[in-house]
Amino acid sequence: MEEPSVVGLAEVIDQIRDELEQARTSAEGKDIGFTVDRVSLEFTVQVHRTSRAGGGLRIGVVTAELGGSVDSSTTHRVQVELEPHTRAGGRVQVTR
Repeated sequence: MEEPSVVGLAEVIDQIRDELEQARTSAEGKDIGFTVDRVSLEFTVQVHRTSRAGGGLRIGVVTAELGGSVDSSTTHRVQVELEPHTRAGGRVQVTR
């Protein structure tokens, strides 16, 4: 069985940010738009402790290929609530 790949939580949140930017850009010229009030994310994560000098905890979001599986005894579920805002502090509009 192929091992699931693990990516950092920051990388996943950066990807969500990029997806919201893409949604806002692709909404230009559309008649219907949306305001993004909250982004709710739920992850399956693995926590690893390293024993090397300067080591610590590493939290990685588990990504499994279609048909793959992850042993639930080694994973944890984490829910993250994000309130997106523009650089100026305004609400995110996915609109024209």
